[in-house]
Amino acid sequence: MVTLKALQYFLGAVDRRSIAAAAEDFSVVPSAVSAAIASVEDSLGLTLVHRRRAKGIAPTASGRVIADRARMLIEDYESLISLGAELQAQLSGPLRIGYYAPVAPAFLPKILAPMLRENPEIAAHLIECDTGRAQQGLLKGDFDAILFVADTDCPGIEAVPLVDAMPYLLVPADDPIAGEALATLDMLGDTPVVMLDLPVVRGYYDRLFAQSGIVPTVVATGATHEMVRSLVGSGMGRAILNMAPHTDLTYAGDRVKAVPLDVGGPPLTLSLGLVEGRRRQLVDAFAKACVDFFSTPMAQSLVIRQRDEGHSG
Repeated sequence: MVTLKALQYFLGAVDRRSIAAAAEDFSVVPSAVSAAIASVEDSLGLTLVHRRRAKGIAPTASGRVIADRARMLIEDYESLISLGAELQAQLSGPLRIGYYAPVAPAFLPKILAPMLRENPEIAAHLIECDTGRAQQGLLKGDFDAILFVADTDCPGIEAVPLVDAMPYLLVPADDPIAGEALATLDMLGDTPVVMLDLPVVRGYYDRLFAQSGIVPTVVATGATHEMVRSLVGSGMGRAILNMAPHTDLTYAGDRVKAVPLDVGGPPLTLSLGLVEGRRRQLVDAFAKACVDFFSTPMAQSLVIRQRDEGHSG
């Protein structure tokens, strides 16, 4: 097999017409250059240079053809390395984000807008998907970063926790418990329930009910956060959710109220997922922007906490 280094040594010797001069240029011993030329000749089955004692070397006709092609190959390689360095150093190019985060529209634009204003050559592509598709897409290279809720570790993915979100009860604004400071799962025992039916999240809610010994009366399910909010706002039932947008209005214009829920279970954790190892500077900049955002009061207001009676969602 012909290696790139062997081609570089061969081309250097041809250009300098001297094995010794090429060895000096590459800071290696002459025997290394001579061996490289021999390996290229053996691999191609051709004589590429004439070795003349005390007079250096001269390329054969085949050697001149191979030298020209080798020069193009090495230039392409150097161009590739240069492009990689530019991608690493500049905040430009595509940024593909897969997200499994029901309220991502409430925070992703806040994270991306400053980056795009300061770096107009960035092109952001946001793709909503389930947690399995998000993780698979990241590992396959479809996404540069993902936002997801994972219930198990995924080899090859570096998960950076962003926020822990305890569940809350979402009710119509005129619901009798809308003014309560704290809700319990018992409040769902004999009322219609609207369920957010998404992977991981649905399993999380099922576990909460099972631990409490409650069998909910599910009257409707929704595959999006806003559909569940709109169903609740229309009076169809109550729902459990974990993160809230910055408004108590649904798409349909109905008002809803978020009541902190007293449960003994763990929260759902929204995480940033990155491929392990070295990444483009743009990806690392996005990761830092996510971490920085979720340390702000604006981000913390997406989470319903006990005694946080002024927030709806």
